[in-house]
Amino acid sequence: MARRVFISFQKKDRHAKELLKAQAENKKIDLEFNDRSPVQAFNSRWKTRMKPRINQASATVVMIGRGTYKSEAVNWEIEQSRKAGNKIVGVQINPGQHHRLPPAMRKSEELKRWKIENIANRLRKRK
Repeated sequence: MARRVFISFQKKDRHAKELLKAQAENKKIDLEFNDRSPVQAFNSRWKTRMKPRINQASATVVMIGRGTYKSEAVNWEIEQSRKAGNKIVGVQINPGQHHRLPPAMRKSEELKRWKIENIANRLRKRK
């Protein structure tokens, strides 16, 4: 059974989310991505729509780009994921660069090298 994964990302880093999904399909990695990201502003209605999606997942991948740490939405998603008991894995999206982590993330949740096999292995581990 595939592990259901919620992807947290900043709107300007959508390309990284799409690349991750494509790599997972091509490698036949046993992950199911929840990809129904609303295009709404970050507000109470948006939170109401996102919370069930986070709760339906067993893991959350946080795509970490240059300004991700400043995103209220990403930090909220991380906090909600933690409350839901989801495994959290942060992925640095730019090779050779290390971007600041969102305040809601723990250093131990970060994966510095983007390689789909590494991400999948980290997601398979229990905690």
